[in-house]
Amino acid sequence: MRDQVIASLDADVDADAGASTYPVGGEGQSGMLCSLTKRVMIISPLPERVKSLLITLSAECFDVFSLHDFDPGMLQSLKPELLVYDAIPVARLGDGDPLRDGAALIESADRSGVPVLVLTDQRSYDDRGGASLGGAELLAWPASPDEALSRINRMLMNRPAAGSSSMPEEAITFKDIRVDKKKMTVERGGQRIDLTKTEYDLLLFFLTSDGSVRTRESMLDTVWGLHFYGGSNVVDVHIKSLRKKLKDSAVAPKYIVTVRGVGYRLAD
Repeated sequence: MRDQVIASLDADVDADAGASTYPVGGEGQSGMLCSLTKRVMIISPLPERVKSLLITLSAECFDVFSLHDFDPGMLQSLKPELLVYDAIPVARLGDGDPLRDGAALIESADRSGVPVLVLTDQRSYDDRGGASLGGAELLAWPASPDEALSRINRMLMNRPAAGSSSMPEEAITFKDIRVDKKKMTVERGGQRIDLTKTEYDLLLFFLTSDGSVRTRESMLDTVWGLHFYGGSNVVDVHIKSLRKKLKDSAVAPKYIVTVRGVGYRLAD
């Protein structure tokens, strides 16, 4: 998704350092210093129709990232605390159901513990009676930005604290592979496998991908980082090395399958 524009509406935010900043909107003396911010990712094919929400969130000390479509890799890279999904139909994109199409997005966010607010048109909202969609909440849009802000604040307050689960997932298993996330160790059939940090991150990326096909670009963004500009062949090189250590075969794969022209996925 390197060709997408990731727009932060708060131009002065230093996200890495958590620096105080003046949010968008208002003159200097009428602005509000933001000593603590929260990240919100907004997915909308037409960002103009959620512009009022973008401005309101920025003015309320949120770091806002606007994307035109969704890629699970971006969820891992940007690590938002809440995701807003614009599911209002777009006539020129055909007769697809945005709510149905957003099911994978909601599922991916739910696995990452990220709450989702779905913006939909009034008709779709009425058809569902305002009921939640999977683990996401619905909001008829357009609506008052303050109403959306209130809903978002409530959802963030109700979000479970990180690590508060009674059964934290410290280990992941797939077939005869076991990954201990706490110790960062990998075993195959009970035998320890020594992986490099990149190979470990790559394996973990696949094991948490729900079996979906992953493009080389999404792997570069997630494992190597958004600012890595090396060629995509670096992915193939590390996949080859990882397969060798797992005693996997590209011809008859047990763990990682090549999807020609696209990328890779977990073997069934």
